[in-house]
Amino acid sequence: MSTVFVAASKLPTPHGTFIMHGFQDEATGKEHVALTMGDVGSGEPVLGRIHSECLTGDALFSMRCDCGYQLEAAMKAIAEEGRGVILYLRQEGRGIGLLNKIRAYELQDDGADTVEANERLGFAPDMRKYDMCEVMLRHLGITKMRLMTNNPRKVDALKNIDIDIVERVPLQTGKNPHNERYIATKVGKLGHLYNNA
Repeated sequence: MSTVFVAASKLPTPHGTFIMHGFQDEATGKEHVALTMGDVGSGEPVLGRIHSECLTGDALFSMRCDCGYQLEAAMKAIAEEGRGVILYLRQEGRGIGLLNKIRAYELQDDGADTVEANERLGFAPDMRKYDMCEVMLRHLGITKMRLMTNNPRKVDALKNIDIDIVERVPLQTGKNPHNERYIATKVGKLGHLYNNA
């Protein structure tokens, strides 16, 4: 496993102060972050989210997806509980990178859905990997999670690294006229679980 822990620091946010743990994948140079609040290594199930980087949604307030809304909702839910973890993984655009994501958006502007756009660019619909989570969660002492996700692939990925998913917590937020088709495509073509998509 090429992912290693580098350093940790406090991260004050509008939702409270998290501890930010930095990790690096030495094989790719990618930097990943875990945000924790409270005692996550007690052995009790931890409320958590695996969140892949989305510059447009997380930082630029894009309404084309629900990523930024989900990140904020997850931080808020953890703060309300006083305990939890978010693994923030640097795999933009379902793993195709930012510039290819913009190319995919251009195809979507011309009528393609999010899966069709990725495939036209020569990519699989979802290129993300979750192997780095094993080192990150082991470092934090987390073995059981209540996972905030609508994506069954994330549940399976964590089960495959021996994380006990005691509950899947739906994270359905941010639906708007700009992302209705995007959410429906995630449900219809990628198997996401979403009520009334």
